[in-house]
Amino acid sequence: MLISSVAASVRTARRERIAAQDHALDVTLGRQAESLEHYFERARAIDAVLAASPAFSDFYRAPGTNQAKIEAGGPLLRRVNQSLGYLETLFPGRIGEACFIDSSGAEIARVVNGVPAAPADLSQEEDDNAFFAPTLALPPGQVYQAKEYESPDTHNVVISNSTVVTAGGHTGIVHYEIALDSFRMTATTGGLSASIVDAGTGRVLVDTRTVTTLAGRTDQTLAPVLHGTRDHGITTLGARRAAYQRVAATGGNANDWYLVVSAPAYGRGWTRGLSVGSIALLLGALLTLLLSTVSGWRYLASVRRSATYDALTGLPNRSLLTERLGAALHGDGRSAALLIVDLRGFKDVNDLLGHRLGDLLLTQVTQRLSAAVPAGATIARIGADDFAVLLPGAAPAAARAVAGDLLQSLVPAFRIGEVSLKVEAHAGIAVGPDHGTDPCTLLRHAEAALQLAVEKVTEVHEYEPGHDRGATHRLELLADLSRALETDDQISLHYQPKIDLGSGRLVGVEALIRWDHPVRGRIAPDAFIPVTESTSLIHPLTTRVLEIALRQAAAWQREGADIPVAVNLSTRCLLDAGFAGHVFDLLRHHGLPASLLKLEVTESLVMADPERCLSVLHALHDGGIRLSIDDFGTGYCSMSYLQRLPVGELKIDKSFVQGMTGSHGDAVLVRTAVSLAHSLGLEVVAEGVEDEATAAALREINCDTAQGYYYARPMPAGDFDRWHADVTRAVTIPAT
Repeated sequence: MLISSVAASVRTARRERIAAQDHALDVTLGRQAESLEHYFERARAIDAVLAASPAFSDFYRAPGTNQAKIEAGGPLLRRVNQSLGYLETLFPGRIGEACFIDSSGAEIARVVNGVPAAPADLSQEEDDNAFFAPTLALPPGQVYQAKEYESPDTHNVVISNSTVVTAGGHTGIVHYEIALDSFRMTATTGGLSASIVDAGTGRVLVDTRTVTTLAGRTDQTLAPVLHGTRDHGITTLGARRAAYQRVAATGGNANDWYLVVSAPAYGRGWTRGLSVGSIALLLGALLTLLLSTVSGWRYLASVRRSATYDALTGLPNRSLLTERLGAALHGDGRSAALLIVDLRGFKDVNDLLGHRLGDLLLTQVTQRLSAAVPAGATIARIGADDFAVLLPGAAPAAARAVAGDLLQSLVPAFRIGEVSLKVEAHAGIAVGPDHGTDPCTLLRHAEAALQLAVEKVTEVHEYEPGHDRGATHRLELLADLSRALETDDQISLHYQPKIDLGSGRLVGVEALIRWDHPVRGRIAPDAFIPVTESTSLIHPLTTRVLEIALRQAAAWQREGADIPVAVNLSTRCLLDAGFAGHVFDLLRHHGLPASLLKLEVTESLVMADPERCLSVLHALHDGGIRLSIDDFGTGYCSMSYLQRLPVGELKIDKSFVQGMTGSHGDAVLVRTAVSLAHSLGLEVVAEGVEDEATAAALREINCDTAQGYYYARPMPAGDFDRWHADVTRAVTIPAT
């Protein structure tokens, strides 16, 4: 009876292990398929938007033959090369070659690894390539993906994407190559591998364990998959268990692939012994009992680990950190420093890119932080995007140095699949026993220091007993702001001019909120806006700002000046279905046309809940209010969504504008953003213009509007009126 029970248990356990393995394989396959489809969708969007760039149409429309324009070089050809080169920033590490080809088969421009080809090196026989004729046969706006081939320029095995460009009576192709090796999944433990297999030939095109070659290798074990009738399933192939899914060819995709994810299959041979002879049965029973004992130990260990370690990162959790912090504080009487590092905007990553990519980002952050902490330190994950570091025996100066190293380790961009992400972080420090003699107090004070670092926009802040800016402070701040909204003398607006770069004339202003607290004095917007956005108080605050801005715009209109006023919006406003109606009520109350109001939203705000935000944005746009994307380049707005937004303006963040005269990367980004916006019919505003060199550079790339200290700082309405009166007669507004 015991033996039968043991045998049944073994078989049940084996089935459960196979089922668990199948589930893991299926999940991994789904992620690989999702990643591949994400690439295809993004590649099509990028190629379509790139082909719409005026760089290519302007080249075709310019007088003269293509060859003459190529040999002459000049700004037309430079813009074409710059547009092709910008692909590398959209697909970092993947793009090897991009080119612009005429329908005659002659290359007009080619960029390889960021370097434009000389006119003499351009091919005249590109019509021999397999992608050429199918691309020209597609309707406008569609993208053709060619089968794999060896690139004659990079010598990599690649696939390509191509789109037709038509302008000035000419037809051409924008074409770029993607290395197949860039699709290779990183090797993992446990023998898991992922492959891309040609459905027709069985050749393994991409594999976790080998470098891609054009010859590839034929895997005979895949025959049941390739010759079967199912496009998706899980099966045993030789000694491996595999999940597979077909990515079939379409009219715009010549590749017919299978994605295959596999791992070593669980063996069956030893189980047969359960049916022959009592000795074998007894040995099996004894072995099972032994394994049960070991499994029990492992189970107890796993329970202990799950209670004290974070499942995703493998780091100690808050419980184990508290335990070790208590030991450090009550050990040999030495000090103990506690650092808390917070990732800013991590919720946006989860909301916009999905929790899977968010988890991958957290894993990479863990790796960098773990490599940056000194020996003997404990690093723990204590929240969704919060990490803590315990430094036993560390003094404040040493803790600040470690905090600096940790934040510096997070500066380089994180590569998550096809996405490149920049992470902003802050750190708070508390040192025991000066800042607390027990774990709970020290944790609370480190979190208070972190909050102060966020509010003061500093990277690292040490706890200050006299300036505990915790929950009590935030509640007091909200109470004070609520009272301020009941008066007319604390909340005001300053106005910063927006200048047309071509004529130098005023084209509008941006309204910026100011809060003059009767006791604390001027409170920076960064100190109260984020706190307010987490509560319903953001709605009356937005209403107050709109009322002041519209009242001022109406006053200017009565004086004969139609000056559009731009106001920044919070996400919570865009999630309110009645917000658009409220804005139109305010416009009617002040007798102001909708064209004199512009509303600015950031990329990340819209992408937090794009469908709900879009409905509100369309209602505002349809009523005549102009909309603008603010701080472009700092968020995660995909090109497909950028094309869907009913906006008329794109504002480039000052962090890129201020560096464009000294940084080639920033200059390329700004130039490409201008080109992209114009191709979508959008006007472009550059923020943070602080000198003539930057203004001149923006004029050269045909940026529409500038805003910054070079022209004027934000100022109260009275000061603005005097400034405006001084410059209205000037052809060009002078720097101040």
